[in-house]
Amino acid sequence: MAHNPIRSEDLKIAIAAAAARWIAEEGCDYATAKRRAVRELLGDGSGARGAMPDNPLVESELRRYLRIFAADSQPAQLAGLRRLALQLMRRLQAFQPHLVGAVLNGTATENSGIRLNLYADSAKDVEIFLLNESVSFDVHEGAPDSDITHEVLEFSIPVQAGGAIHGRVGVTLTVLDPIALRIAPPNRPRDPDLHPIERAGRASVAMLERLLAETAAPPDATQGQPDA
Repeated sequence: MAHNPIRSEDLKIAIAAAAARWIAEEGCDYATAKRRAVRELLGDGSGARGAMPDNPLVESELRRYLRIFAADSQPAQLAGLRRLALQLMRRLQAFQPHLVGAVLNGTATENSGIRLNLYADSAKDVEIFLLNESVSFDVHEGAPDSDITHEVLEFSIPVQAGGAIHGRVGVTLTVLDPIALRIAPPNRPRDPDLHPIERAGRASVAMLERLLAETAAPPDATQGQPDA
């Protein structure tokens, strides 16, 4: 009996590490990555009860994975995605854009998309703006239990390097009621080695400009523009 807590904790870490690999290599979301990790390690998953890692542990293992296996490529990818995000945020300035997710907290890879929170009284204003910019997008309703999320809009932008297009990056715009800016972001990173803005949970245009200026961003010619 005395060994059970240790075994459970070891299993939790193993599941988190396997999930981190799925996220880094396949671009899985956290929930999908954890389910795949359980199947990979336990088959039917019957032994995972009490051992399912929380997202902060998975994120910690993801950071470790990236430091070990992607140190030569991930920093440049991250810097390129942050610059793309900044371009978008400047165009969306009227809607108080804030960067959130992996591109902000530093765990983004080549499979990651850009996630922005916008704050507007009406999501229709954002839709009209995008239509006027000739951006084709998909619309998803906010969570039924949320009274501050208006809509979620998704589209993609081409990624350019050296004048040529190299794939596309997905963009997710979550349109929130402006009152949400008064609420502290949930699930902020706990790693003390991160830049304070990476730990903030969301970043405005000014904050992202500061982050790019104060972090060692490798040269990268990646550019992108929203299009149809």
